[in-house]
Amino acid sequence: MLIKLLNCFTLLSLSLVVQAEQFQAPLTDTHWQVIETPLMCTLSQSIADFGDAKFQRESGGELSLIFTTKSYPAVESTMNFEIAEAPWQNVEQRLLMASLPSLRGQTEFILSGDLANQALTQIQEGRFPTLRYHSQNIHQEISVLLSTVHLSDSMPAFQQCLENLPSYSFKDISKLTVYFSSELAELSPQAQQALTKLAAYVKMDSSVKRITISGHTDNHGRRRLNGKLSESRAIAIKNFLIQQCQIAESLITTSFHLEWKPISSNKSTSGRALNRRAEVEVFR
Repeated sequence: MLIKLLNCFTLLSLSLVVQAEQFQAPLTDTHWQVIETPLMCTLSQSIADFGDAKFQRESGGELSLIFTTKSYPAVESTMNFEIAEAPWQNVEQRLLMASLPSLRGQTEFILSGDLANQALTQIQEGRFPTLRYHSQNIHQEISVLLSTVHLSDSMPAFQQCLENLPSYSFKDISKLTVYFSSELAELSPQAQQALTKLAAYVKMDSSVKRITISGHTDNHGRRRLNGKLSESRAIAIKNFLIQQCQIAESLITTSFHLEWKPISSNKSTSGRALNRRAEVEVFR
């Protein structure tokens, strides 16, 4: 299904507003709420009789503009994201940002990335980001306007939250491979830096339930010694996370596998270097 995205500043076209059932927050009683967590920033507005709309970004992710309703699910058709002038200006034309497919029963409508950033810029300049679509529950087309009223009171806190978000996500830290020199279980500066980053995220994300660490070796050396070496590599990481990064020991489990789970051939120097490793995985 073709998705038509139009750049807000260079390729925007004008669309005439057809007769529609319009929803927006009361101009005299518009409220913006900033919800800030270490891993997510949200700037939301309740829209009477429709639902709500919000700008939202998670750590390591892109900004989204999300309209949500419980009362007006969409039909299978098209939804338009537009920019409207302030209602009191009596301007009937709107600037089209994006035209996207809507699904039957859809209740959440999302504009992401550059277009969401452009919508945030437009609303700060006094214009109204707008969603327009057809619903199962009403004959007329629906038009939902996100009001600019009182936005300036909440924008500083939202922008500060965005600046403080980590640049990496759970996906970025959920799997980490630490490599070791031959016959050693010492952590390199690069490994310590990566583990510190992982630990910083874990301490911000209360949904993390478990961290597993598995130690491995190449096939050189005596098996009895390799068993101890693969265990020592896992323990070195565990101790670093506990002692240097203050991660709770109860979150961490370790295992060791000698040379039995290679990720490359032990017949080459480069292959053996890849097999001298410990694998760290984070679970929610």
